[in-house]
Amino acid sequence: METSPNHKAKVQAYHASLWVNTILPPIKLVVGFLGNSAALVADGINSLTDIISNIVVYALLKVSGKPRDEGHSYGHGKYETVASFALGAAMLVAGILIIVDAGSTIGNYFSDGILPEQPDYIVLAVAILAMGLKEWAYLYTLKKAKETHSEVLHAEAMDHRSDVFTSLAVLIGAGASILLGGVAQLMEPIAAIVVAGFVMRMGVEVTLPSLAKLTEASLPKETEAEILDIARSIEGITDPHNLRTRMTGSDTIAIEMDVRVNGHTSLYDAHDLTILVEEKLIERFGEGTHIIIHIEPTLPYIHKVGGHKENHGETAQ
Repeated sequence: METSPNHKAKVQAYHASLWVNTILPPIKLVVGFLGNSAALVADGINSLTDIISNIVVYALLKVSGKPRDEGHSYGHGKYETVASFALGAAMLVAGILIIVDAGSTIGNYFSDGILPEQPDYIVLAVAILAMGLKEWAYLYTLKKAKETHSEVLHAEAMDHRSDVFTSLAVLIGAGASILLGGVAQLMEPIAAIVVAGFVMRMGVEVTLPSLAKLTEASLPKETEAEILDIARSIEGITDPHNLRTRMTGSDTIAIEMDVRVNGHTSLYDAHDLTILVEEKLIERFGEGTHIIIHIEPTLPYIHKVGGHKENHGETAQ
């Protein structure tokens, strides 16, 4: 089996993020250090974690596109979920590091009266450049995430959007420090803390859904209700129950449930009914949907318990 066209589109779209995230960190860090901007350095650290997480995510994304094999009967889709979780975790770590550094700078002012240096005007230019590139990357990646139903591309798009706001915070903090001076120079580390807030918020939004999938959380109740309705829509199928659902990848699901069929129905006909249910579910949720349907007879039927036959309901005519 070859890698699907949908997965190839995911990898191709991820390349754009990889290039943007590779270009910006060195620019931010160099200009931040030389231009006396703590906020831009913090933003650069954030972007540096983007590169590291991008490398990890890219490697896992390539693996997730592999078809199922003997060791992975359900395919490798969960690797993409792992990648999303890793990306969210990296964002949380980056946010914590930024807060610690900025908090130390603010603490130095209140303990020793030391103000951070004013940044140079080039810091503002870099912040504007970063905002423009990240906004483009956000719109492009989000579009591709919707087209490919990719959770990792959606996570990456959210990271781009958070970076837009972090660069805006840098622009405001550096601008206030340059134009106002004095105590306003504390706007730089304050901006860095704002940057961290955006980063950590997006990190939580990316990490929690991925964690739910990794821990085999069920699909939303409204989705499960829709699955039961689809089963009921097939004439001859009654009382779908004992439904179990989970995600097997970023855009593939597994469905298991019991249904009841008239006890006098032949095995062939009962099997055909379950095929109709499967076709409807695949039409709704995609070709990669994993489906297991267990058939139970409705009354009347005879159930063997402990070697003894028990009649349930009417006797067959």
